[in-house]
Amino acid sequence: MPEDALMPLPVVHLRPCRADDLQLLEAWAPTGNSRTHAARFARQQAGTSTYYLAHAPGLADGFVGSAEIRWDGNANPEVPRCPEVNGLQVWPQELQSRGIGSAMLALLEQEARARGHAELGLGVDSDGPLPLYLRLGYVDTGVQYLDRYTWIDEDHHEHHVAEPCRWLTNDLEARR
Repeated sequence: MPEDALMPLPVVHLRPCRADDLQLLEAWAPTGNSRTHAARFARQQAGTSTYYLAHAPGLADGFVGSAEIRWDGNANPEVPRCPEVNGLQVWPQELQSRGIGSAMLALLEQEARARGHAELGLGVDSDGPLPLYLRLGYVDTGVQYLDRYTWIDEDHHEHHVAEPCRWLTNDLEARR
């Protein structure tokens, strides 16, 4: 059964990441030499994003997921400007497909609305849950782009990646 079909969303709480969360995050969802959690926290400290951590009382102790809203939008020039949900993930894997991601996304949409944004976007790669996002009200804009990023392995070698993605948006004003 799809994670959002005929199932009430679990209670999920989001809060911004704090500096003292970084070590725990790295132990919980390791990013190694890429230091992804630290990079997201640095953007939050610079005021260009908010890096949220999710808790689901009754389902698990500690974090059950994370997501970043990049208030300055996706950096790719082909992508229309609006805040972007980036790096939405639920862990551990056994908690996936239980509605946590959908509940997190609903809270992220509320936060964007509260900050006066009328639209929220996200990129989906070929392995992403496109049907889920479409069911949740996101629209495929037809914009396709390459999501370029670099990751660093344990020998400190950089690996450059360019993943094809589709840009989806949600009209937050229509869902008030």
